[in-house]
Amino acid sequence: MTEEKIALQQWVSNITSQDTPVFGRTTRTVINISKDDNSTVSDLTQVILQDPTMTARILQLVNTVFYNPQGKSISTVSRAIILLGLEAVCNICLTIKLIETLVKKEHQARLTEEMGRSIHAAVQARNIAKERGDKEPEEVFVAALLMQIGNMAFWCSDNEATTKLDRALKASNDPPEQIEQEILGFPLHSLTKSLSKEWGLGQMLQDALDNRVTAGARVQNIILSNQLVKATDRGWESDEVQLLTERIASLVGQPVETIAELLHESAKDAAMIACTYGASHAAKAIPLPPELKSKVQLVKEVEPEKPAFPTADPKLQLNILKDIKALISENPTFSGLLEMVLEGIYRGTGMDRTLFALMTPDHKSLKAKYALGPQQNPFTDNFQFTLSKVSPNIFLYTMAKKECIWAKSDPQHSLATLITSDIRKALGSGDFLISPLVINNKSIGIIYADRTPSGREITQDCMAGFEHFCTQANKGLSVISKQNGK
Repeated sequence: MTEEKIALQQWVSNITSQDTPVFGRTTRTVINISKDDNSTVSDLTQVILQDPTMTARILQLVNTVFYNPQGKSISTVSRAIILLGLEAVCNICLTIKLIETLVKKEHQARLTEEMGRSIHAAVQARNIAKERGDKEPEEVFVAALLMQIGNMAFWCSDNEATTKLDRALKASNDPPEQIEQEILGFPLHSLTKSLSKEWGLGQMLQDALDNRVTAGARVQNIILSNQLVKATDRGWESDEVQLLTERIASLVGQPVETIAELLHESAKDAAMIACTYGASHAAKAIPLPPELKSKVQLVKEVEPEKPAFPTADPKLQLNILKDIKALISENPTFSGLLEMVLEGIYRGTGMDRTLFALMTPDHKSLKAKYALGPQQNPFTDNFQFTLSKVSPNIFLYTMAKKECIWAKSDPQHSLATLITSDIRKALGSGDFLISPLVINNKSIGIIYADRTPSGREITQDCMAGFEHFCTQANKGLSVISKQNGK
């Protein structure tokens, strides 16, 4: 193995072991979801809702003209994925997580520059792909976004090598790749290629990094977008930009004048959307065509609040209830309906945990199917209870009565004896809310919610909000049952 390969592999190992924001767990999960053909709305929804800042940022973004030109209000993550598509929301998630690399470090200026280029290239690539008639422009967006991933990962690492390279780049007019080779033993472009292979970021990205223009129009799309972005650093009126505009026009099959206008507008879109993503510094690093500079107002982002647990929001409750009613009128699916209901209970009513559980086919057990809240996998796994008339419990009771119940921890409560020891062991000692899921006057499962992890009290308002959402759930189930002819 050559010295260059040894040095490169050492950096790949260091970046991977440090779990930098670029390659954080959420980022890897989102990438895996976007690549998996079997991924569902619920897979991505669960990832997003565990991160309050990401949830707030996504809902802010999906209500912008860039992503939602029809201006249709979107209040839930699950609704956003249904309307925009899983790929589109995945690329939003990925971009948000990458922007978290813009922290206050010694080399923030380098990170800002790289992030500005990445967002600019991604927006250019997506808009060019749409003009080409690409059926999945979001895949092109993500690949273009990741073309500088090695550079960003490197500048996130504050150490002697980053400081030395930073000083060398400032002191010399030599090509950056040459300076990187001298200082590090490899160019940062090679780090991106190695990380792309290490993390399995896709063949399309690898082909673009290898400059394989023969790999097809989508790869050319990504390569040209990145070349354009680098060329605009030298001015939109440069000969290099003009030549690239002509090549893009040839790829798209449209007049140069039309494509030039598209590229200019895309630069404006990139700057505006970078601000909404929470990267106003990166937005300022995106070169704008002269005629658009006065038309773009770059507003400093406001960081969404990051509460430990969702807080009750009556206005949000109403908005989500409206979304659920709209969904019910649009031929809903069973899982889509219940996932939106749970999101409403979780975010709108401000509960710590919520789930829906269904009876097993033999009607002898109750088993959780989908949950929101901290440690959702252990919570879901532990939520399995026997349904027996010989030894009844609170879940069998609410399904038989077909009514919402506020199960209280007070041992003097009238239903205390139905909250069995195995329920307390699995769920904790706090109060909880439960409601039956009913189809054709038969209970098939329950919806559950609590505030046990935070220790907050459940209030009458919590119960009222919970009942509203559960009522809509059962109305939706009735509609689904009629559609299926059951």
